[in-house]
Amino acid sequence: MGVARVYRVGSSYNGVELAELDFEQTADTMYLAHLDHAPAKLLREAHTQWEFVNVTFGPTLAAPTGCNAAATTPNVDDPNDGENYFPQPATYCVTAIDENGLESRASNEDTVTNDLTLKRNYNTITWAAVTGADRYKVYKAENSQFFGYIGTTDGLTFRDDNIGPALDQAPPEAYNPFGATTADNPSTVTLFEQRSMWARTRNIPNGVWTSRSAELENMDRSQPLRENDSLTFTIVAGRVNSINQLVSTTGLLSLSSDSIFTIDGDGQGGILVGNSPPSPKRQIGRGAARIGAIVVDNVVFYAPSVGSSVRTIFYSFDVDGQKSNDVSIFSPHFFEGFGIVSWCYAQEPRSLIWACRDDGALLCFTWEQEQNVWGWTLCETDGKFLDCIAISENGEDRVYFIVERQVQGETRRFVERLAPHLWGNVSDCVFLDCAVSAEFDEPQSAFTGLWHLEGRTISGLADGVAVFDLVVENGTVTLPQIKPTASKVTFGIPFTADIETLPLRMNVPNSGWNVGRSQQPGDVVLTLRDSRSVMAGIDENNLFLVKNRVDEAYGAPDDLMTGNYVVSTANKANDGISCLIRSAAPLPLTVLGVAIDVVLHGA
Repeated sequence: MGVARVYRVGSSYNGVELAELDFEQTADTMYLAHLDHAPAKLLREAHTQWEFVNVTFGPTLAAPTGCNAAATTPNVDDPNDGENYFPQPATYCVTAIDENGLESRASNEDTVTNDLTLKRNYNTITWAAVTGADRYKVYKAENSQFFGYIGTTDGLTFRDDNIGPALDQAPPEAYNPFGATTADNPSTVTLFEQRSMWARTRNIPNGVWTSRSAELENMDRSQPLRENDSLTFTIVAGRVNSINQLVSTTGLLSLSSDSIFTIDGDGQGGILVGNSPPSPKRQIGRGAARIGAIVVDNVVFYAPSVGSSVRTIFYSFDVDGQKSNDVSIFSPHFFEGFGIVSWCYAQEPRSLIWACRDDGALLCFTWEQEQNVWGWTLCETDGKFLDCIAISENGEDRVYFIVERQVQGETRRFVERLAPHLWGNVSDCVFLDCAVSAEFDEPQSAFTGLWHLEGRTISGLADGVAVFDLVVENGTVTLPQIKPTASKVTFGIPFTADIETLPLRMNVPNSGWNVGRSQQPGDVVLTLRDSRSVMAGIDENNLFLVKNRVDEAYGAPDDLMTGNYVVSTANKANDGISCLIRSAAPLPLTVLGVAIDVVLHGA
């Protein structure tokens, strides 16, 4: 029984702060935002080399140094009248540009006096080389005292022979709205249109700050502003809105405590630019809670700030804007009085949202937008689900949970991973909680390494055969006589999977509706796929095994069932008809359809 060690790295965040920690990831960098901490990032440089560092907003390229301006004045007098030499001061600075076109801050300034209107007079600007620079931009300020662009060079010297500065292009200036006090720390972050977007400080709860375009950690800006400069703006509506989340989809959404807003550059879906104010528009009057939204395709799932439910945000042609639906409306009992503390989306292969409830239960939401198929399932374990996350591995999304369990009277927390949905042989599947699997070259009867299940009565799967009522002693279990040895095994905490159809409602010709009348199901036909050890009946007290064993060899496990299987139900009448399907064994169960033969008034 192999075991993996957990890699640990220290951080400035403590456990009680994690619920308010927002994050956004790009490649091996995860940006972090919390009201009580400066903007930070988690860097992954290797499997065992991770680091938390504060974000230092600024360009990656250093500013040039040693900027020096020298005047060359061979012509100090006009030969026509001798009285037209009017020297004027000019101040210069230089910025460095890397191969991606990203610009540094300006160098030191240097001033020189010359009359550049006279022929042969010029100023020479020089500076020291910058590591990583591909070229340099030169800026000049004349009497206006505003810098403007005058030229670019890949060398370390530039000649100005009376070039007029373009005052609409000024060098970037340092700007960082965060860090003055803890009240200026942002609490939400996302990435959109090659910018990092930060929002909601204690001082300005409805404020939004963005980085420069294509520079996620640089908020510098010029004067006057350029298109790629950083932005600062607030979202103002009828109430003071605390921006709980920024969500990047086909556009930028601001999910505030009171309403949902769209944000673009011009009110028509245009891009955000630094030299023009953005256009926030109120779309939905139902605010969002702090828990991060989930984006599935072009639909946003979020928990509202008031009430207990889950809602979606999506574009609707009917209103030519964003619209919201309640996707928990058919399962309100799963949410009333409860809240979601963590959730994630596993796209492949089943398109599922997993949500940990504040009471420790787990909810699973099936979502197939194209087929209009959706619904909630309640999952419970011998413990509490505290957190979850989905990670793509080997062609499917694997979901990791932090689960709190009691082990011999002590509270322990486990990192558990959902077993793969895709498997080739029944001996490879895992339908047990807190399970471990192993494979050996030679069959064995006893298996160790089960200390996390010490003292429990567990179940297992031994070479595809289900075994029950195994007691873990000293971290070891021994297989029963029904299956004395095995080479491929899985052991864990058993659970029961139930599927119950809604009461059948139908309008019978010449008889009316069946609701409230004496009725009973006759035979039930189950359409199964790759299933085994399936029970079915009218209720949990009247369940029958769906028989399937035909010609399997003695001692071999039953073949998996795929197809239609008939179950005869108990001969009992009731005022409603439903079918309960149950699997209590650590074996697969996939139900594709249920057809019920209805007996109404004995006919």
